[in-house]
Amino acid sequence: MYELLLDFSERPAPFSRYTVKELWTRPHLARQMLDFHLSQETDLASRRLESIDHVVEWIDAQLNLSNKRVCDLGCGPGLYAERFAAQGADVTGVDFSGHSLKYAESQGSGSVSYLEADYLLDDLPTGFDLVTLIYTDFCSLSSKQRGLLLQRMRSMLNPGGHVALDVAAIASLSAKEEQTIVEYRMMDGFWAPDDYIGMQRTFVYLEDCLSLDRYLIVQPNENWQIFNWTQYFTPLSIENELRDAGFQVDHLAGDLSGTPLQPESDLIGVIASKI
Repeated sequence: MYELLLDFSERPAPFSRYTVKELWTRPHLARQMLDFHLSQETDLASRRLESIDHVVEWIDAQLNLSNKRVCDLGCGPGLYAERFAAQGADVTGVDFSGHSLKYAESQGSGSVSYLEADYLLDDLPTGFDLVTLIYTDFCSLSSKQRGLLLQRMRSMLNPGGHVALDVAAIASLSAKEEQTIVEYRMMDGFWAPDDYIGMQRTFVYLEDCLSLDRYLIVQPNENWQIFNWTQYFTPLSIENELRDAGFQVDHLAGDLSGTPLQPESDLIGVIASKI
């Protein structure tokens, strides 16, 4: 246990460990994440429905979704995908959480095609006019992963097609503080159904515009960890990444509902076109 706690206390190299898939596919966590997606009391996993409606309305106003082919990467329970379809789009939702996709298929309109796949690894469909990646999913990836994903998104698009994504803005990094938290059943049983001790170590990497929330879950018969990385962007840095991947930025906003971008904005919403 000493070696485990010593390792947990140390600052890991950026993106040296990657556990996003476990967060969404571990059975208890998958159920918890779905509940958080659907909750109208928290924005931890997804925005509230009113905010989602504003995002879809703004994207539709910029791109006119009617009769367009749209792919929503990381679609979860289909909250955006179903609304894109309601605007007249032909929509495919992609996610590696089978639990969330089952909910989407059971509760959806039947007008969205859902595909269980890892968008970094698995074959993806093509021929789309728009590919979306919403709620800062892009920020959990390393530079290499981001470059790979943008190339994959580009290959999914028709000539002149678009991507829409949002990222954490550099202003929100100033709110992150290094800290250590130890709690019995941290987050009211979120991490496991039975007894456990939850530990959280938050690290800030100012020089890399990066933060890490590292969780250690100690159960009677198992210990495991989650690494929640967040990359932060300036308007210039996200524009450069997109340009290097073959995109031209058409719209920059304070989020994907079209809020004006300000120096203090927590998010940057981006619509970019394939060139």
